[in-house]
Formats: sequence, C-alpha cells, structure tokens
Amino acid sequence: MQEYFVLGAKKLMYKIDRDEFNLPFMKERGYIRRQCKICKAYFWTLDEDAEVCGEAPCVDYTFFDNPPTRRRYSLREMRNAFLKFFEKNDHEIINPYPIVARWRDDLLITIASIADFQPYVTSGEASPPANPLVISQPCLRLEDIDKVGFTSGRHMTIFEMGGAHAFNDSRKNIYKYWKNETIEYHHEFATKELGIPEELITYKEHFWVGGGNAGPDLEGIISGLEVSTLVFMKYKIDEEGKLFETPILTVDTGYGMERWTWLSQGIYYGFEAIYGDLFKWLTEKFEVSIPRRTLKRFALMSPTLTDKELNKFGEVISQISSDSNAEDMFNRLVNIGKLLDHSKSALFLIKDGAIPSNVREGYLTRMLIRRILKILDDYGYEYDFIYDLMDRQRIYWHKDFKELYDLEEIIKEVLYLEIDKYKRIKKNIGRIVSSYIKRGYSPSIELMIELYDSHGIHPDYVNEYLQKSMNINIKVPFNFTELVAKKHQLKGVEKVKKKIIPDNLSRTYKLYYKDQYLKEGIAKIIYVGDSFIILDKTIFYPTGGGQMHDKGWIYTMTGSRAYVSNVEEEDGIVIHYIEGDLSKFKVGDLVYLELDWNRRYSLMKHHTSTHILLSALRKVLGPHIWQAGVVKEEEYAHLDVTHFKVPSMEEIIEIEQLINKVVMEDRPIKVKYVDRGLAEKEYGVSLYQGGVVPGSLLRIVEVDGWDIEACGGTHVRKTSELQLIKIVDVRKIQDGVIRFRYVAGEKALKHYQRYMNLLNDVSAKLNTNVDELTDTISSLIKEIKDLESSYREVMSSLSSAYAKLLLYESRNIGNIKLIVWSSNDIDLSIKVGEELDLLAKDYVYISYVKQGRGHNILIRVGESLVGCLPANYIAEDIGGTLFRGFGGRGNERYYRIVGRIKSGLEDVLTDKLVDLVSEYVTRNCR
Repeated sequence: MQEYFVLGAKKLMYKIDRDEFNLPFMKERGYIRRQCKICKAYFWTLDEDAEVCGEAPCVDYTFFDNPPTRRRYSLREMRNAFLKFFEKNDHEIINPYPIVARWRDDLLITIASIADFQPYVTSGEASPPANPLVISQPCLRLEDIDKVGFTSGRHMTIFEMGGAHAFNDSRKNIYKYWKNETIEYHHEFATKELGIPEELITYKEHFWVGGGNAGPDLEGIISGLEVSTLVFMKYKIDEEGKLFETPILTVDTGYGMERWTWLSQGIYYGFEAIYGDLFKWLTEKFEVSIPRRTLKRFALMSPTLTDKELNKFGEVISQISSDSNAEDMFNRLVNIGKLLDHSKSALFLIKDGAIPSNVREGYLTRMLIRRILKILDDYGYEYDFIYDLMDRQRIYWHKDFKELYDLEEIIKEVLYLEIDKYKRIKKNIGRIVSSYIKRGYSPSIELMIELYDSHGIHPDYVNEYLQKSMNINIKVPFNFTELVAKKHQLKGVEKVKKKIIPDNLSRTYKLYYKDQYLKEGIAKIIYVGDSFIILDKTIFYPTGGGQMHDKGWIYTMTGSRAYVSNVEEEDGIVIHYIEGDLSKFKVGDLVYLELDWNRRYSLMKHHTSTHILLSALRKVLGPHIWQAGVVKEEEYAHLDVTHFKVPSMEEIIEIEQLINKVVMEDRPIKVKYVDRGLAEKEYGVSLYQGGVVPGSLLRIVEVDGWDIEACGGTHVRKTSELQLIKIVDVRKIQDGVIRFRYVAGEKALKHYQRYMNLLNDVSAKLNTNVDELTDTISSLIKEIKDLESSYREVMSSLSSAYAKLLLYESRNIGNIKLIVWSSNDIDLSIKVGEELDLLAKDYVYISYVKQGRGHNILIRVGESLVGCLPANYIAEDIGGTLFRGFGGRGNERYYRIVGRIKSGLEDVLTDKLVDLVSEYVTRNCR
C-alpha cells in the first residue's frame, strides 16, 4: 500500500511492507490481510470473504440503534474506563497538558497526545514522565472546522485523545512493548473492557507523519467508525521528506474518546452523545424537530459528503426528506453542533491563557467566538446568549477540568469585550471593505480571506456590502474558514543566525551557574574572532530568557584591558564582544575577568522580581495569566501577560502589596537541576511560563512556596535582597496582552525619589504643600470646568448666529443651498454644521480650516440630501481633485478630510470647492 503526503510543495509517497503487521497477534486471532476494493487500502479482518475495509464511507455505520458495547458510556465514563484499563496494565496515568502548546516552539496548540512529548522525549534527549504512560489529552484541530456539525460528529474542533505511549530506546536497552502488544491492548480494551465482539473490529493499514516523526500505523475500525490510530513511530523525517530510522521506537496510540463514546451510545448525531443535556437545551432553544428516520438517513449519508456537496446543502437534504422545512431544521441542527464545539474550544483556549487577539493562539479564540456570534446573528438571537452558552459549558466540564471552576467572571469579561469589538467591526464593514478596494484589492476570495484574517469580518457581511455597493456577489468555498485557520496553527520559526564560530570548540563552562555572585575570575582564551573572544569558562551571562547580557572588563596578565560590551551564546558557547584592541589577546593566554557588578546585581533583582510578579498576577487576576514576553534590563523590567484588559487601580495595588509581602518575608530562592520528564510530572507545564526550554535536564528556580519555573537566568539568594518592587506602568500593548513595567531595589527607591521631587515641584508651582495638593488641583479643575461651561455658552450663541448668516448668504443650486466657508477655528466650524441641522434639511455645508501646512475640510449634508449627495462621496471627489494626499473619516451625513492642498490652489480654494460641489449636485441630484 502506498500512502501520499503533502510536505510543502512536494507530494511524497511511502510504502508499507506487506509483512509490516504480519504479527503473532494476527496469526493467533485469525486475522487475514485484504485490500479494499473501494479505497484500495489494505486491512486486517476475521472475515475471509471481506471485500471492503469496514470504514465509512466504504460501508455504512452499523452502530446506530445497535451499539456494540455491553453498555452505554458518557464521555467521562469512557475516559475513566480507558485510563483505568491501561493503569491496570502497568501504565502510569499522566495529567493532561494545556491546549496551548507553550512547551513547543513549532506549535501554537496541542493537536495530539504525542505532541506533549515531542521533540525531546521522542528524540531520546529527555526521559518521559513515566514509561509506559497513559493520558487523556484535550486537543484542538482546525483543519476541518467547516465540516463540524455536517458530518454528524465525525469531525470536531476540540476532542480528547486517549494516548497510551511507550518509549523504547535501544541505546539504553529500554524495551517496554511494540507493535504486537499495542494491538493486543487495543483488542483487549475493545473486547474485554467494553464487550465489543471481535468480529466487528477491523485494522486498516496507514502511514503516519507528524511533528518531525513518522511510521506505519493501524486504524481501529468498529461498525464503520474509525475509533483509534495505533502509530509505530520509528522514523525521523527531514524537510525534504526523507526517512531516517531512529533508535527511539515510540508507541503512539490515539483513542478518540468522543468517537468511542458515540459508538457506545448508538446515537445518530455524535454531539448528542458528547454534550447530553447541553445538546437537549440547544435543540429546545432552536426549536429543532427532525423525524428519527430522517436524521438516521442523514447520519448514514454524512461520511460520503464532499465539500462541493456540502456547499449545496439544500440539495443534499432534499434527497432524504421532502418536508418543506427540512433544510431549515438540518441547518439549525448543524449550527447547534458548531455552537457546542466552538464554545467548548474557546472556553479551553481562554482557560489556558489564549485571550482573544489578532495574533497567535489568541486569534483562534477570537475566530471561534465570532463564528458563534455570526450564528446568533443568523437566527436573530441577542449576543447575550453567548454568556449563557459559555457558562453552561463551564459548569458541564468543570468536574473533569477543575481549572474551569473559577473562570466564571473572567469568561464574562472576555465575552463582553469581544461582543463590543464585534459590534464595532460590523458597524464599520462598509468603510473597511471600501478602504481595501481603494488600496488595490479586487472583489475576490483573496479579499475575503484578508478581511476575515485581519478584521474578523465574515464573508457573508462582505458579500452583503459588495452586493449593495457594486452589485457583486463572490462565491465562497465551503472550506473558507479552514483556509484562514491553517495560517494560525503553527508558530513562526525564527531564522537561524549565521554561525560565526568554528565547530571544534568545546562548550563554555558557565561559572555564573556555579556561583551567581562571582564578580571576578580567571579563564583561558580558546578562540579570537574579528570582534570577540571565546573563553574556556566565564562569569559573563549572555543575553537570554529576556535577561540582558552582562558587561565588564577582561585583562591580560600583562595589564592590557578591554571592555566587554555584549555577550551572546551560540550552541553552548559564550561569545564575548570586545571594544578595544584585540591584538593583545592570544589563544592559550590566561585572562582576568571583572564583572560590572552593579549592572549584574540589578539584572538579578529584576529577574527575580519577574518570577514573584508573575505568580502574583495569576493569584489576583486568574489562572489564565501566562507570560507572553519579558525584558529584564538594568534600569527596569517589563512583563507581558495574557489578559483581556488593563487591571483596575485597586487590583494593581493588591498585586503590589502581594509582591512586596513576598519580598519582606525573606523567602529563599532555590536552584536545582531536574530530569525534564520528572520535572513536568511533578510541577506541570506551568514550568514553561518563560517559554520553551531545551534540553533533557531542566534548571528549576523556586521562590520558596511561591513560584517554580524552568529558568536559565541569574537570581538573588533571598527575596529580601530585592528591598522593594514598584510597578511603574501598566498598559495594553495589543488585544489580549497587558504589559507591566516595574523596578526593584535601588532602582525602585530612585523611582520614588523622582516622583517625590516631581510632587514637590508641582506643589511649589501651585503654592501649596504636598498634603494639600489633591484639594488644590480639585479646586483648579472646578474653575476650568466653570470656564469651559461659559465658553460653551458663548460658542453656542456664536455658532447659531454664524449658521443663520451663512444660510442667508448661501448659493442656491436648484432647491439646494450650498454653503462654502473659510474658518480659522475647527471647533467653531463643527458647531456651525450642527446648528445648520436645526435650521434646514436641504443644504450642503463645506468648511475649510488651515492648520499648519495642511487643511481640514468639513463636509455636512442636510437630512433630505443623503440619498443623492452622501458626504463620503463628495469627500472622495474633493480629496482626489484638490489634495496631494489625504485621509478622512465619517459617514453619509458628515465627513472630515485632512491633508495638503495641491500647489497653486490655496488662493482659489473657495471657487474650486463651489465648482466641484455644484458639478456634483448637477450630476447626481436632478
């Protein structure tokens, strides 16, 4: 059997040997190898006369109304049965990892249980947390998001993969089990644990590729449904698609917990099996009523449906029902599936810190929420419905995933902000789409993808606008969302920097790990480059993990000195960049190292402060907080975290009190080295708050009883050394990411002193003391407000008088009053336009104000003229004719242009504006 895979632009082919699965298990059980006459795949069966593989669509599902298991299982019961079965068979149960894959530098989301252990365990670089192990891992895949709901339950964006994994390493003489035992476990689980007759089980050959690994696999097929994939990873695969045998033989089995559950219940629609009471609630809300016989016919047909057929869903439904409202009922059913699937996916993403944004994993959360809001739009539901839906999901799953319990208020706040953004986007669709077309985009599917990707505008809304404004309708492919989502599942891989050192050098011995307080040392030069030197050992910390590099001096034994201005690391070798004459430094010479200790000590304080602050943020703001970026410099540090809004002043004060309480408690900071697998098992993947940490041995930094992270930075010994941590600024840097800027130690004291000097200076200028400053400022604010009130009264009277005068002196073009006015006050111009609305409905008002080297032109039209003279259309004519370059914003009633007038037009601007608008009126308002 030959399997085809697409890797980049290449189509690759792998062949499975006919004896690959000719195992003792197959012989003992009587399984024979056959080739399916429909899909041409090879499969193993107990039926000597079998001609088809047993998987839909080659055959129909046969478990409807006739589940093959001895009893029906809920998803929780199936998960527990699976885990306990493998636990009885000497597998250790491992807690699931987050759905956001922060321990990977190539993936944003967890797409399979084996992703938890790639690349370090599967490469043999690190030991697994247990061997063998079993896990039920929530996973997220968006490749088939547009099929969700249509295929009765075969496709789900979020699902649990039951993974039974064993890692065999020939280099260490570690052998757990391989192909034969894996199939036996699967068979025993199905037959003995669940009571499925073995004649219903077929094993279908396949070849699997993913995460840099590859290997042959068997798919477990029962009653037409694929329920498991048993992968035998024995290859590494390179970028060209070439296979290389690896000494690590990994058993990678994926049991689809939702599919096993669906199989056990014999229900036609898989979402009913998984979501139970939630499904029932939504069917009542959406008033779905479909005859069981019709629903069964649809479920049997669903595996055969192509994207092309699903794009004409009405025609599909007409084949199974002549009922006039059948298409509407099935559309409602499909959308119930989407609502359940997408709301659970978004819930789990938020739980793991994927706060909605336009980048990385936050993009996926926003996309899912907006798909839900679009469905609510389509059926006329208020957006508030999503609050109820998401909270019901939280309650439904929180017994299995305890972290969900405390997320009620966080979910509400996230949804409130997302609904508000969605409303604003919808309100501005016309302006956004037209701006893209002006920039050269043609009305096309590419434009729709860009608008969906950048602004979250659903293609239906784009088509509505294009139909209305340009009489254009774009055909949207069924898999539209899949095309967009593919761009957002993988992390961008950083370009590899050009190597600047030879390959034969030994790794640098890092004295700063032996003693972080070393201020000086002796080392030997092993390489001299154009602007740098490399030593056999060093006290200088290179830039890494957000901590900036050390600086200092290197002395020869003859007294020559050079300044170390930068330090970097490449493949374990520390590179010291030197300012000064390198000719005095020779390979083999001993040199004396001196650290700029004040800089290093400040960096140590800021790094330790980061650990303390991050844990405080999780305690105060919630468990969804994850580090999104960090910089620790000498003067200050900043920490970016996943959060949906800038915290209140009360929350910031609480955080600051908490972190300084830790400082005053004089907690020790401990450093230890722990095997990667054991560290993950003991502490969980929250170890990787600081990002991906390579290697089999993790350096664990613990602020005693407060924070534990895998970290390669330098830290103080006790929290009391920090003296004080002061948060100096908190702001949103993008949707879903909040930046905290802070200082510690002497830098914090200097900050307080600087602000105290500022307060004293302000007090002196206001002729008061610091204690009375608030009252004095309040008094000044009141005086200003009184003056503003008087100003508004004068402005109102003045603008009313101007409006009446301008209307009286207006030019008449037919029944339309044209007002063109040069003003020197932009606020007065705006106010006059508002006053004109109270006096007339049939006017066009153009006011221009010179500001600096440019002009503001205000365009306002009376209520009765919007149909033939929209302000935004007049603005396009004026801007294109009179301006060198311009920008603007507004709507059909009011528009404001800002830009620079073309050379030579400034002196005749009034006449030009009169001519342009007169021509526009004559052309459009006959």
